[in-house]
Amino acid sequence: MQRLQPTPVQHALPQLRRLHFFSPHNQRLIADYLAHLRARHYASSTQEGALRALKCFAVLMPEARRATLYQDLTQTTPADIDAWIEAAFQQPLAPATIATCRRCMQSFFVFLRDQGALAQSPIQLPRHQILLPMQLPRAMAEAEVVAFFRVIDTLEDRTMFLLMLRCGLRVSEVSGVRWSAIDVVQDTLRVENSTGQVDRVVYLSPDVATALRQWHGLQAAAAGYVFPSRMTRQHGLPLGARHIRNRMTRYLKLAGITKRYSPHSLRHTFATQLLNAGASLEVLKELMGHRSLQMTLRYTQLYDRTKRAQYDQAMTQVEQRQGLQRR
Repeated sequence: MQRLQPTPVQHALPQLRRLHFFSPHNQRLIADYLAHLRARHYASSTQEGALRALKCFAVLMPEARRATLYQDLTQTTPADIDAWIEAAFQQPLAPATIATCRRCMQSFFVFLRDQGALAQSPIQLPRHQILLPMQLPRAMAEAEVVAFFRVIDTLEDRTMFLLMLRCGLRVSEVSGVRWSAIDVVQDTLRVENSTGQVDRVVYLSPDVATALRQWHGLQAAAAGYVFPSRMTRQHGLPLGARHIRNRMTRYLKLAGITKRYSPHSLRHTFATQLLNAGASLEVLKELMGHRSLQMTLRYTQLYDRTKRAQYDQAMTQVEQRQGLQRR
């Protein structure tokens, strides 16, 4: 007898229990959205983020509208979103957290629109844009980079973290790299987005190219992911971002580095090093995969700090050598 495949609602039952206050109609919409995320191979953290955002929306939505929206989320209006965001800012929530919830809800409503359940998303930009204070990227000092790589004890991890430091890859991009995306003749790497389309092409420095060739020689399979998961239940899937972060935390501890760095810090270090070496902002924008030059401009402040530190160090040596100070 052929086994029936579970419906999206049945598949998502453990997750939907957290949203039990929603009607069966809403739960079907949410289950379809979660199935959509799984089908497009979004990380489990993305699904968790969607559930947290939906719960945040449910708890903080206008009380006068709860009866209607608990029954049918497609009745959400821009005014409901206005009230929700205003209520969220009255809670002990960081602006970045609210902005993340808003993005998750926007993705949910866009999905409903694409499925024909909505004429348009109730979240409208720039009306519902949440402006955040610009945070400077945190780059590692050269001595910290040396100490960090000195304690890495596997070729896989060395290759993985070199891709971030030398190519500026995001942790999700490193996780999803496939051997088919690497051109060993041109020493380039095609970076693909979540839909499988080429986002940009980055160059492989000699140490990265060498590490990749050595790591490829140790792989049982010549195709597939460069960094596959070792877990049996995740056979055929890439190494997860959480595992990459955990490995970096371990090496930072071994290296005696007490500052709070993440894999993204290696990407920031890549950008800062290129600017210090004379790369233009336009080139850096393309290599980083930024959508706008405004995002790249953040690094100029780090560049200015590095310039000042290098100037002070060099000028101290000059002054000591020339001895022009008044006595």
